[in-house]
Amino acid sequence: MNDVRVAVPVRANLRAGRHASYGFCIEADLGHKPMRYLFGRRFAGGPGQGVAQTVLFVMEPAVLSGTYVWIVEDPFERTCRVQTYLPTMKKPIQVLDRLVFDCLPLTDVGYIDLMAWAHPALEPLVADGRQEAIAIRPRRTELKRYRGPAATPGLHVTETVTVNDGIVVARLVHRGAREIRRWEVVEFGDETEDYLPKRIKVSRPDSGHRSGFVRSTRAVPIPETAFDEAPGQLRETMERLLG
Repeated sequence: MNDVRVAVPVRANLRAGRHASYGFCIEADLGHKPMRYLFGRRFAGGPGQGVAQTVLFVMEPAVLSGTYVWIVEDPFERTCRVQTYLPTMKKPIQVLDRLVFDCLPLTDVGYIDLMAWAHPALEPLVADGRQEAIAIRPRRTELKRYRGPAATPGLHVTETVTVNDGIVVARLVHRGAREIRRWEVVEFGDETEDYLPKRIKVSRPDSGHRSGFVRSTRAVPIPETAFDEAPGQLRETMERLLG
């Protein structure tokens, strides 16, 4: 019998060196309101491999503390499940497919910016072979283009990826000819952390609104079993290990 599963992507986004399970802290200043997040990820098959579980906890501002996003991706089965929870909810809710390509509440960061791989509903388009230099770290890059699902007509995503190591350095989301959101790496981490971004910026060209996010800690190993606990327990574990 032929194996119809797709090949595992070569590289996961926001990978952190040899860590199969890790976390770090992110800080931002949006409208003079400091924001702090905890980002955690576990790869079931080892660093960058297998099912990926990704969680983002909102720590500040206090009014949003307890909010989280939980993403489970299976690159073999081509599935992706996104759940979000706010303290006012009785239980987490699943983000509808047509909203997966939108942003987290109160930010310009998209759900797809947190994912380990391109969302399975995005279908690759034929590459045009363009290559260009990235000013922050001169190296060759290539563009990868994806068409969105029928539920979001006109949507397409373009990623700028380094040729040799497959690091996503920019992501543009369009609806038709209109660019609605841009995600870019401003500064990379060092080689020991697999160049995990230290600073990113996100923007909406239409409004001119832009925000900057800074990774304020190194990537710290998180016990893999912690991701099997309830979200509140995982958050406490990450907060303790990240200080």
